[in-house]
Amino acid sequence: MNKDYRDMKNKQDQTDLSEGLFSGADIPWEKSKAEIWDNLENRLVKEDSSPVPVRFVLPRKQWLAMAASLVLLLAVSSFMRFYSVKTYCPAGVHTSLNLPDGSVVEVNAATTVEYHPYWWFVSRKVELEGEAFFRVEEGRKFQVVSDQGTTEVLGTTFNVFARGENYLVSCHTGSVRVSAARGEKSVMLSPNELAELNENGELSVSAVDDQAQTPGWTNNLIMFTSAPLSLVFEEIERQYGIVIEAPAKMKQVYSGNFSLDQSVENILSLLCLPFDLTYERQTGNVYLVYPSED
Repeated sequence: MNKDYRDMKNKQDQTDLSEGLFSGADIPWEKSKAEIWDNLENRLVKEDSSPVPVRFVLPRKQWLAMAASLVLLLAVSSFMRFYSVKTYCPAGVHTSLNLPDGSVVEVNAATTVEYHPYWWFVSRKVELEGEAFFRVEEGRKFQVVSDQGTTEVLGTTFNVFARGENYLVSCHTGSVRVSAARGEKSVMLSPNELAELNENGELSVSAVDDQAQTPGWTNNLIMFTSAPLSLVFEEIERQYGIVIEAPAKMKQVYSGNFSLDQSVENILSLLCLPFDLTYERQTGNVYLVYPSED
């Protein structure tokens, strides 16, 4: 008997044994085939309907559009923040500026005023080099910044003189806070008071008797109170757009006022006489001032 026949015989014997063993058995199934399939199908449907977290991925074009919008927003904000309007009033000229909130700036001769119009309602700030008179509308803090110091108000009228080392602020109505650029202390001014920067870099406050509602220069008057004569000549230069060549060291002081409606020659004659000085006109708008001969 070969090997293949024996294997076939063994398999047949095992089949007959299995049939004989289970032929008389009655296995009690709890559910029918149909019920089992229905249960399985319901479970599959229930599993498929369970919530699945969804992750949205924006297309590349949408990311580029969002990035471009952000860049545009930053560019517009930067433009609004740093764009400025600068006005220069030359010698011999006065001008007036209307600020975005209705405040008015009267600008004296040889003066530069700069501000940021598109950022104005975030920060009311004016940069000044020279002299200007301000009529400020009420609102948030208003600042006038110069190299010498800062003036802060809410709503008032005041004059700021900031030229070279000289810094003087006078309050006409309301109240004014003045701070020196190199100092930590500030002073408060009421009407008819002025603050002046002294040689020590500190602010000194003094009273002004019967101060007008506006400074003299806004009404074509130049007024001086114990002013060094050299500063008087400098102011005449600015108001008339001329050049005055005078001795470098002049310790005289002058108190008085002049109307700008008269000629510069007339003003120089009145000014030089009490100080024993004389003047003569050189080429163009240059005037030479020197001591009179005995």
